[in-house]
Amino acid sequence: MKRSMVCVGLIVAMTAMPLFAHDEEAEVEEEPLWKNALGLSLIKTTGNSETENFGLDFQGSRRPTPWGLEYRAFFNKAEDSGTKTAEQYYLGGRGYRKLAERWDVFAGLSFARDEFAGFDLQTILEAGVTYHALLGPRHFLSFDGGLTYTDENRIDPSPDVSYMGAVLGLDYEFKITEKSSFTQTFDFYPNFDDSDDWRFVSETGVTAAITDMLGLKFGYLYRYRNEPIGDSKSTDTTTTMSVVLNF
Repeated sequence: MKRSMVCVGLIVAMTAMPLFAHDEEAEVEEEPLWKNALGLSLIKTTGNSETENFGLDFQGSRRPTPWGLEYRAFFNKAEDSGTKTAEQYYLGGRGYRKLAERWDVFAGLSFARDEFAGFDLQTILEAGVTYHALLGPRHFLSFDGGLTYTDENRIDPSPDVSYMGAVLGLDYEFKITEKSSFTQTFDFYPNFDDSDDWRFVSETGVTAAITDMLGLKFGYLYRYRNEPIGDSKSTDTTTTMSVVLNF
């Protein structure tokens, strides 16, 4: 009788094990298909100095299945005593197709405007490959390489230009916690028509979560142009502190 009860107990336990395993798997939340973040920054001073800085940043991505998408738009404006000192617009997106665990191919299109940097409209077409060197769970590192076509409508009297070039990039993310992270990107843009007309862009970001949907983000954008347009300076920097809404 005891042996029979033991056998029945073993059968019940073996039958229940897959059910418990299924429950544990269900508790692991699958990464959402879409991720979006909206950042807003505003600084205004009055009195001895009158300044106003406004920034808006929207970015998002679609997880590859195996097709993926990344997109971003931002606007920054600064005034000092009623005089505009900076104004930047950017809109861009990149679609990509996962070939293997570490390899992607991508194609992208972006538009930018920055009169203080010397161009009314800058359009860049790009296509290339991405290699993922680190896949997480805390450290993510990837390298980009591809060809570009750039068309710039420059502020008079500088003539408009179009040229073939390349993009070499690095993208790093460190997950400090589940909701907080440090990010760093580097992008180098050589010009095949003029080897001295190369550009370098670096962007650093630190995001700290307040709730599941709200967070604070510090950003630092550094842009360098080896041959500035007209009387523009070679270096531009933008520092932002934003409230971020994740959805």
